[in-house]
Amino acid sequence: MLSKEQYIKQIFELKNEYRQDNQWVGNWDESWNDENVMTRFIEAAYKLYYATSTNALRLTLLGGTEIRLDRPLVKAFGVTAANGIQDPQTKLWVESAIYSRKQIGKGAAVGLNKPASVTGSGSILSEKMWTPILNDSLILGAITAGQDFVLALTPEEQQGWERMNGGKVNKTQVLAARFGETASLKSAWKSFINAHKRMFFDTFGPRVFAREILGLKWFGYKPEFSWHQLGFFPAHRQMPNFKTYLAKLRGVHFQFPCDQAAVTREISEFLFGDAKALGNPWTS
Repeated sequence: MLSKEQYIKQIFELKNEYRQDNQWVGNWDESWNDENVMTRFIEAAYKLYYATSTNALRLTLLGGTEIRLDRPLVKAFGVTAANGIQDPQTKLWVESAIYSRKQIGKGAAVGLNKPASVTGSGSILSEKMWTPILNDSLILGAITAGQDFVLALTPEEQQGWERMNGGKVNKTQVLAARFGETASLKSAWKSFINAHKRMFFDTFGPRVFAREILGLKWFGYKPEFSWHQLGFFPAHRQMPNFKTYLAKLRGVHFQFPCDQAAVTREISEFLFGDAKALGNPWTS
């Protein structure tokens, strides 16, 4: 992991690139262009970068913003909250999970392990002072620590998966997939993702998950499909740095105006080894 001094030096050298490539943030939060507030943004991002090294499960959940509002996910995996919890609803789920885990902790005397903290080292991103710098710090910090990543589907996406593939998930298919990714398994994921373009793009441009998954590709991770999840694990992990990340994002014209075709090809190649697997066409 970068030391605090190394981290701050690297990000301060890149702050103008971050602003230039993410001008939309200034429309959402005017303080993005305030020098004094930028210092606070960078400090908040470092706190999250450092917190990734203490992740209790050594696992980061990726997906739409809706996952941090999903009570079962928050209860099971906890939130980062290195700078405070972002959403009031998430805070309610966290408080409920804390109470539940305290009840579990009371059973430690009869052999139960001490429960992991719900905040500060959880697997779901929920942070005040959010910026692209902070989001990149989560991904690059977790990659540096060699942690695993899993896609967490939103409730709507879960329904879409069940609608498209529920009948295909039987004992035979699951057992076959244990010995490697089958053609039917990858085909199911390909069809599902093509039917959910919004996982990567909305009307305003690329979503955060598209940015995150590109980081995994560029810094040595590989996807692993199953009938129950899509995970990402270190293969030939490379030590990431923010300058390289920004340069590669610029290389596919990720920033506004986004070249959706170039970004899609990069993601498609990563997931399926075929640059034309996705978006030809997006079915919805």
